[in-house]
Amino acid sequence: MTDNRPPRPAAELYPESLQLSTRQREVLDQLQTYPQGARSADLAEDLGMHVNTVRGHLDELIARGAVHAHTAPAQGRGRPSLIFQVRIPDNRAIAREYISLVELLASMIVDIDSPSPETVEKAREIGRLWARRMAEREDAPAGTGNEDGEDTMDTALDRLHHTLRELGFDPTMRREQGDGGTDAESVDIELQACPFVAEGHRPSLMICAIHEGFLQESVGSAPVRLSLRPFQPSGACSVVADRGTPADDR
Repeated sequence: MTDNRPPRPAAELYPESLQLSTRQREVLDQLQTYPQGARSADLAEDLGMHVNTVRGHLDELIARGAVHAHTAPAQGRGRPSLIFQVRIPDNRAIAREYISLVELLASMIVDIDSPSPETVEKAREIGRLWARRMAEREDAPAGTGNEDGEDTMDTALDRLHHTLRELGFDPTMRREQGDGGTDAESVDIELQACPFVAEGHRPSLMICAIHEGFLQESVGSAPVRLSLRPFQPSGACSVVADRGTPADDR
């Protein structure tokens, strides 16, 4: 029986995953300007490098799976040239099309323009399931918690801040300290970017409800309540965190 296997994960082709040197990234970026590929001599001329230096960087990029080479059609006498092409994806195109896909799937399941309270709660549940799935494979270090090893409000929000930054929300966090306590009583996290916004496209409130469920689940059992306030006049979304029991919001 044939052992069918899926293709290589596209994330492995992202430049961030390839651990490239500055020069290798420079050669890769220049090669991306050639949709049909380029010769090493073309890149050397563009970058002001010796062709052997460029060829060495291209060999390293091939070894890392970021570039592939093929032989150009023969033209006259002499050895045919090698044409190099990038294999890495266009992250902007990926983000744009996945946003369209998510919105399309949501529109086929529910009326995203006027969702019912039950539908909004279902979206929050999807967000909570998303957070649980992420926690299963999370590599980021958890907070230190209190003396009993339980999450405090501060450690839970520090971990959430890390997660939001990794996902592309560009968060900033402002704490309001309580009287004589070490933990903040109130925290405002401003989300200055959103991975579900593309070219000025405003996501539906169903997407925001999914994010709200994700935020609630991400703090676990820590004594903190979260509420998401999307589309603020500042051009950001605001997450307000107060001391309390997370279950109160569910």
